[in-house]
Amino acid sequence: MKNNTKKLLCILLAIAAAVCVIFACFMLTKHKQTDSASSAAASVSQFGSVADFDYEAFDYSDGLDENGYWSGIKALDYVTLPEDFGSIALKENDLTPTEDELQQQVDNLLNQYTSSQPVTGRAAQSGDVANIDYTGTVDGVAFTGGTATGYDLTLGSGSFIDGFEDQIIGHNVGDTFDVTVTFPDGYGDSTDAEGNTITLSGKEAVFSVTLNSISESVTPELTDEWVDSNFGISDDLHTADQLRSYLNDALYATNYENAIVDYLMSNSTFKELPSEITSYYIRMFLNYYNQYATAYGMDLNAFAQTQGYTDADAMLAASDAYFEHLAKQDLILQAVAETKSLAPTQEELDDAESTYADTYGENRAHLNALQSCVLDWLEENSTVA
Repeated sequence: MKNNTKKLLCILLAIAAAVCVIFACFMLTKHKQTDSASSAAASVSQFGSVADFDYEAFDYSDGLDENGYWSGIKALDYVTLPEDFGSIALKENDLTPTEDELQQQVDNLLNQYTSSQPVTGRAAQSGDVANIDYTGTVDGVAFTGGTATGYDLTLGSGSFIDGFEDQIIGHNVGDTFDVTVTFPDGYGDSTDAEGNTITLSGKEAVFSVTLNSISESVTPELTDEWVDSNFGISDDLHTADQLRSYLNDALYATNYENAIVDYLMSNSTFKELPSEITSYYIRMFLNYYNQYATAYGMDLNAFAQTQGYTDADAMLAASDAYFEHLAKQDLILQAVAETKSLAPTQEELDDAESTYADTYGENRAHLNALQSCVLDWLEENSTVA
């Protein structure tokens, strides 16, 4: 979908990027076990163990050339595209957003504009944002990462260890009180002020907490006035109906793109997957979670255990299908580019560089531009009935 709207597009991209690491308080974030983690049968990835991958030095432009191609890899050597890849037939019903999907987009957008309103005259309750100071001890000894001042914690969010948030509910501004919790098994070690190791896994901790203030989030209503004030100048959107129409078009465009990729993934055949591509995505995966673990004072094995895996190798193995999917998708799109000699324009390259290069490097930005160019071509040559 080609559109000149800028501010709203950036917000939607930010919402879509919510899977990125968000570093919260060091020690108290609770890591929930997932069904996929507990049901993972394999203990070692088909691609190797964690030790086989140099993930700490990962760079997003590794293995990519200046044209956005995988260096030294001809995609057509690995994938056979379906004969009708240049004339894919899609069904309108599969692309048209449902009312529920559209409302979810509206709600996601409005949630980006919540405002904080002070709460007075009552105790803290679930849903409030509690601003707290706290100091934690294990066996009477303060540990690194267990102290914070002025921390905003949404009560009932489940972001801190079980029981922590519940024990704040019912207290009033100005109260100082103890919160007692138990760190989950597998939690990483900490240190005391002298650098001595303090084991936290399975240990009871006592936090002295002071409740500084209480506030609640207020979500705006979707009105013509709200749309005009936020998107009138930047996006030429002035009414709620215009905004909903824009979001509907954006959803349709996303569904269109996904339908094309799904068709090609289902109807292409693969001889093998180049290890250079799967290794790239494995290193990206491990680098991401290593940064996350480090922020909480853990190594990858300790972090994996908090997620319900036996170790980092088991966590890696549970994501094999993810790595395969990303590698196959890249091969398909590069194969289309090779077959049709497709390349982004200089303007498209410049746009990609301005958006992605600072974070991901120039070559990764060019890969994004190439894939966008290929998807545009596939959409232009497809039919919808």
